[in-house]
Parts: sequence; structure tokens; C-alpha cells
Amino acid sequence: MPKTKPSSANAPELEIRAAPIPTKQRAVYEALRAEIMGGQLLPGEVLVIDSLAKRFQVSIIPVREALRQLQSERLVEIRAHTGVRVTPVDVSALTEIFALLAALEIASAVHSLPHLTNSHLKELEAIMEKLEISAADGDTAGFEQANRQFHLLPCQIAGFSRAEQSLNSILAEWERLHRLAFQGMEPPSPEQANKDHRAILRAFRQKNSEKLTQAIQRHNDSALAHYRKLLK
Repeated sequence: MPKTKPSSANAPELEIRAAPIPTKQRAVYEALRAEIMGGQLLPGEVLVIDSLAKRFQVSIIPVREALRQLQSERLVEIRAHTGVRVTPVDVSALTEIFALLAALEIASAVHSLPHLTNSHLKELEAIMEKLEISAADGDTAGFEQANRQFHLLPCQIAGFSRAEQSLNSILAEWERLHRLAFQGMEPPSPEQANKDHRAILRAFRQKNSEKLTQAIQRHNDSALAHYRKLLK
């Protein structure tokens, strides 16, 4: 393959960006994920690969790849000789989920401090404002989206891609558990959650790892206590 010649000093620099093209795997994955998260595909329901391939009008290869991705998010189980089924909802995982959320969020947040810039703080403040506006408007979907952004941004600042991937997976599992096991039940107060978020943001501004750890732990402990109370 011939090497690309460098642009001359007078020639305008041409920047070419390839637009992201959705693949067959991505289309199947997103459709199945939406149905699992929305409850159209029920916990324990068996998924037949050949039937899915016919439904989506693709070969079995993108279906298998999509199912592997869903398996990494614990949304389906793939077992030898027994096939694929939608992962059952496990309420007993509640304590483990919040323990993992706290651990990943604390590790990412503390390690982000040496890399934290004024631009990052402005971005956190902008997300904080979205959280407060969503809470005031009763916009649950908007609040959940901003909440996810708030807790994932420190992973990106720290460069903790594995923590971000794990956190995304656990948040997805929690979102599904919340929707199916706590449907119709009162969630924790968004206003109280935002007080916790403000405390976390203050600790970021102060670059105080001890206060940051305490604020994140308190935030997760408070949510866990709320849901444990609902289970009783």
C-alpha cells in the first residue's frame, strides 16, 4: 500500500471523518436489550438463535455476537446444551450491586483527582444542573440519564476504561432490577440524592479524597437502605 504523502504547506488540510455505521450486530443487540430492559422479554424466557435470526432477517452470526454482548451485561445467560435465556431478576443481589457501585465509583473518583481540570469541574457542574432541573420537573428519565453521566465521568477523567465498562454493566443490571422488582414503589428522593451529588461535587472541587470517598459511600448507603426498607 503506498504511503500517504504529507500535505504541502500551501495545500488546505483535508480532514475526513468516517460516519459511524450501525452494524447488524448492533441493531440486534439494541433491539433485544430494549426488550429485556422494558420487560417485553421476561426473566427466564428462552431465546432461540435461529428464530431471532429469522426475525431480524440476518444470519446467526450477528445474533450470537449480540447475545455475547448481552451476556457480558448479565442480561442473558448462555449455557452449553441448554441454550440462551433472559437472566432472572435476583433481588438478593441488591447489596452486592450497591457494594460494587460504591467500590467502582470511589476508585475512579479518587484516581481522577490528579487529572481533574477546571473544564472537568464545569462539566460536572453542568450535569449537576441537569440533575436539579430534572428533579424539579419530575423528569425521571432525564434524572436517570444525568445520574449515569455524573457517576461515569470520573472513570473517563481517570482513564479507567475497565471501571467504566464494569460500572455501565452493573448500572444496567440495577436499572432492570429496579424496573421489574420495584415497579410502582417510591424511589429515593431525587432532592436528597442531589444533596449527596452536591457533596460529591464539593469534594471534587476541594480535591479532597477522604471527603470524596465518604460522600460517595454515603450516597450509595442511603439508596441501599431505602430499597432494603421497601423489601421489608
